[in-house]
Amino acid sequence: MKHISILMAAVLMAAPAMAQHENHGDHDHGMDTMEHAPQLVVPKSLSAQATCPISGEDLEDQDTFIDFEGQRIYVCCKKCKKKVVKRPEQIAMELYAQGVLLENVQTIDPVTGEELKSKEHFHQLYNKRIYVNDKKDVAKVAADPAKYLDVLEGRHAQEKCAVRGGDIDPEAGFVIKGMQVGQCCPGCEKKWKADPAAYFAKLAADHVVLEPATMSCPFMPKMQGSKKYPITLGSRRYYLCSEMAALKFANDPEKYLPAWYAMQ
Repeated sequence: MKHISILMAAVLMAAPAMAQHENHGDHDHGMDTMEHAPQLVVPKSLSAQATCPISGEDLEDQDTFIDFEGQRIYVCCKKCKKKVVKRPEQIAMELYAQGVLLENVQTIDPVTGEELKSKEHFHQLYNKRIYVNDKKDVAKVAADPAKYLDVLEGRHAQEKCAVRGGDIDPEAGFVIKGMQVGQCCPGCEKKWKADPAAYFAKLAADHVVLEPATMSCPFMPKMQGSKKYPITLGSRRYYLCSEMAALKFANDPEKYLPAWYAMQ
């Protein structure tokens, strides 16, 4: 009986470890960053990506990835890829908090539109590098990096009404969720108000990006945002007042947006 009791105790002690091992092997894709949640501090140094931003597991290969704004984000599997596609900017910022420098894969100079000849001159925004051929153009990119990331991502300003598809009427614009939206006629605003998420998603699918109605910082609404610190979430652009503000805002936008809306 003594030997049986000892054996049973050993099995009970081993069970949690076995369960943990099994869960790790399957890695729960329902937990976006799991216990690998980043500490929200601006990293002092950056290194190449070595783990999946969703599962936290080591990257066994570099066969699965997402290209975003001329940068490459690697993942461990197709399930994780789908999660990154839904919120690439936030994932990129989570990697930044972990000290990851994204791999640059751009092929054109976003200032001139010409082929990128070398990777010598660049402006770095967070963990993204924006390369240009001419050293003089680095200052242009630094002053408004979102403008050139739009070029690399194929985004553009709104030209057509999201409701009816007609040309934008300059006199019929309105503000919703802090964004300046164009429409073809005043009646389309009612459609937007009934389901803004659907129309923001439609614009994002069409690679359209909207500008905010004001330059106030969504992290600190009483502060002025700067074009030097942009965050682009789907079809919505935000300008933050500092690098730390951008990092914290990207981590949990919904936490800070209500106060920002109230200031509009």
